[in-house]
Amino acid sequence: METTGKKFWMTWRTSLSKTLGIALLTLLACACSNSDDDSNGSNPLPGTDNNEGSTTPADTIKEEPIAVLDSVEFRCKRGDLEIYGLMYSKVVPGKKVPAVILSHSSSLTHAAMKDYARAIADKGMVAYCFDFCGGSTESKSDGSTDDMTVFTEVEDLKAVIDAVSRLETVDTDSIYLLGSSQGGLVSALVAEECAQSVRGMILFYPAFNIPEMVSKYGDIINQWGNMGNWGDLGNWGDWSDLMNQWGDLSSLMGSMSMSETFINAIKGYDVWSHIGTFPRHVTIIHGSADIIVPVENSEKAVKLYPDAELHLIEGANHGFNAANLGSMGSMMGASADYDAQVLPLVFEALNR
Repeated sequence: METTGKKFWMTWRTSLSKTLGIALLTLLACACSNSDDDSNGSNPLPGTDNNEGSTTPADTIKEEPIAVLDSVEFRCKRGDLEIYGLMYSKVVPGKKVPAVILSHSSSLTHAAMKDYARAIADKGMVAYCFDFCGGSTESKSDGSTDDMTVFTEVEDLKAVIDAVSRLETVDTDSIYLLGSSQGGLVSALVAEECAQSVRGMILFYPAFNIPEMVSKYGDIINQWGNMGNWGDLGNWGDWSDLMNQWGDLSSLMGSMSMSETFINAIKGYDVWSHIGTFPRHVTIIHGSADIIVPVENSEKAVKLYPDAELHLIEGANHGFNAANLGSMGSMMGASADYDAQVLPLVFEALNR
């Protein structure tokens, strides 16, 4: 009996030890399982079942900044003259992006280019539209219309390029020029001088024919308002035909800021020998019904550049929307709006 009892006690103790050992191992295994990575070796994400109840402090969450389209006044200098403009951007801080500098037509202001600048900036670029010094009586830049010439506007644009290229958000290898009419001529002349600073050009109905217009009609434009000085209009060759075509002559004169200084500076200037060598891409967009700058001028220009293309906008006159028709809108279709055709061509040129 004593031997049997001893054997039973030893057997029961051995069995209990094994049971407790297995239980302990199981508990340890479970503890390890809960503290280690999951089975595929990846860390459990905060808030998931693998890490239930864990949270990430709010101040450690990094959110991507949201780019918001905005505009600010931006001024720069050309000598003693201050140049005023609006800078549009939708830029994430710390990121460098392309920039587009928009140059307005004769007698207009930066306001004529605002919608284009806003649309370009909405695509993630910097867009700057500005007033030429003395560019119109409404200009917010310094300078008098009596002193403005194509060549003072060339100097304005060069000063603007220099200022824009210094902005921290601008990719200096991707600065584009976009100019309309006289602003297009100015952009083309500047691109020849500053080819290393310009990535590409977009020209709206560029006024390459200004010297020709001055040669034909400069004296009349200069003396506008004093009918007695005109003499016999029939002596002016095809001026009378032009007057009949344009109708409201006062609107024409109001749209062309041609002082005596302007006329003398550009008279006899050969535009065609000063453009055409810019080596990068040029996009020219021109209305088929333009009565100020015949489309033949753009057809001639596109053949001079090594990399250029011409897009015709059927039915468009000298301006693709009311803002760019200016004071001539009443006789050129101020209600016309071709921007739905023009903007895709602009974006295509900027994405090349």
